[in-house]
Amino acid sequence: MRTKLITLTAALALLTQSVPAAAPTTGAAAKNYKLSGSPTAPMTLEVYTDFECPSCRNLYIQVLPSFTAEYVATGKVQLLHRDYLLETMHKYTRTAARYANAAGQMGKYDLVSKQIFTTQGDWSQNGNIDAAVAKVLTAAEMTKIRDIVKNDTHLDDTVTSDMAQGNKDAVNQTPTLVVVKNGKRTKIDGFLPYPILKSYIDQLLAK
Repeated sequence: MRTKLITLTAALALLTQSVPAAAPTTGAAAKNYKLSGSPTAPMTLEVYTDFECPSCRNLYIQVLPSFTAEYVATGKVQLLHRDYLLETMHKYTRTAARYANAAGQMGKYDLVSKQIFTTQGDWSQNGNIDAAVAKVLTAAEMTKIRDIVKNDTHLDDTVTSDMAQGNKDAVNQTPTLVVVKNGKRTKIDGFLPYPILKSYIDQLLAK
């Protein structure tokens, strides 16, 4: 076990780096539909993703469910999703983010985000995100979401805010994770397998 822990720590040392602390958050953050977990959790994991990024899909499907069950649902860590759009590479990513964020306004962010990532292989070929989302929502819900996507001039505000913070965090790829504890922001570049992420989080929680 000792050798394994050293190996995991060494791997994380290659992936992580500290970034300047962000300005203190306000009480409004608790109402952010992209934020889940206890507000008294000692740590926050911020996850920068692009809906059209295959590695982000892997993180969302292979890592975040276990992380959420073990750390978020138990009050140990808050989880904050952040949009970081690589539009020069992914032509449908903004539309995908708009559908997810429109769903967020209706309390359906997690459900729709999961569906968008799960069906990435389909809509990334033709941009038909609407059809993918319609499979998990009612007709009435889809009518509301389509109206928000088409007419809400402030729908992209959270994306703008996320990307501004991402630039402060020196994000240059997706996914990128930022662990926030005691005002310190530590960046992890790229996809991180769950066992390594778990080991790192456990070490921080133990301090």
